[in-house]
Amino acid sequence: MNNNTDKIYKTMQDIFKNVWEQQKYSEAKNGILLTLNIAVFAIVIRAYFHIEKSINNNDFTKFIFILLVISFIWHIYLILKSFFPKDSNKEDIKQYSDNVNIFFFGDIQKLQSNRYLDVVIKKLKINENDVNKDILLDLSNQIVKLSEITQTKYKSFKDAFLRMYIIGFLYAVFFFYLYYKNEIENLLKSLLNG
Repeated sequence: MNNNTDKIYKTMQDIFKNVWEQQKYSEAKNGILLTLNIAVFAIVIRAYFHIEKSINNNDFTKFIFILLVISFIWHIYLILKSFFPKDSNKEDIKQYSDNVNIFFFGDIQKLQSNRYLDVVIKKLKINENDVNKDILLDLSNQIVKLSEITQTKYKSFKDAFLRMYIIGFLYAVFFFYLYYKNEIENLLKSLLNG
């Protein structure tokens, strides 16, 4: 490799290592979130056995509980799905952008690998004709794909966190209803009867 190609290669290797560290961090966060959600799910199932009669006495509460359990299982499935990213190096068609941070995976994943390599060369102020792009394109592809995986994992974590709060709120409302079921039903009857 000539000096310019070597300079770009080393810079891109550093970028790859940085994105790899971010990917490992996002993987750890998803693992912790999965563990927490499975523990909460186990508590919900255990709570079911303590209040089984209250749930099974009424078709409505049984239906709602089953819906909540299915939504929780779906939520856990979506978290698990983040551990198995798309592993093809085939790139989708992406939009071009000139305002790219070459070190940030969120920006990198928006580009195709050949475009990303061009942006790196331009930012390092190296003449494109003085560079052997063949080896750099493979590394560029690896960085772009790893950035896509990392972005997907971060998005999965953010979405799972939001789903966790929504499902937690729905369970809280459900268990609140079960606890105050008689009072709520009496209140509704008195309101309807005037």
